[in-house]
Amino acid sequence: MTLQIDSLATSADEVQPDAVEIDQLDEQVAALDADILGAIELRTVLVRKLAEATQGATENSTSFDDLGTDGSVLTRMLSRIASVTR
Repeated sequence: MTLQIDSLATSADEVQPDAVEIDQLDEQVAALDADILGAIELRTVLVRKLAEATQGATENSTSFDDLGTDGSVLTRMLSRIASVTR
């Protein structure tokens, strides 16, 4: 049994953005990922230094509440990264 739906037939130009645009978006995402990783690495170093200087008594005051539920997950993940190899 075969099913043919002609009404869904569209040209490739209508469905997919320009390949150049996709490459540019991919490059921008890769650059942002590198920036984010660098910022997380720097943050981890600073949090560990702060914890040493205060004998670990420092609470994480950073809040990502604007991200909703994901914000609390991000806060916990960053805290975990900083504490893994203290």
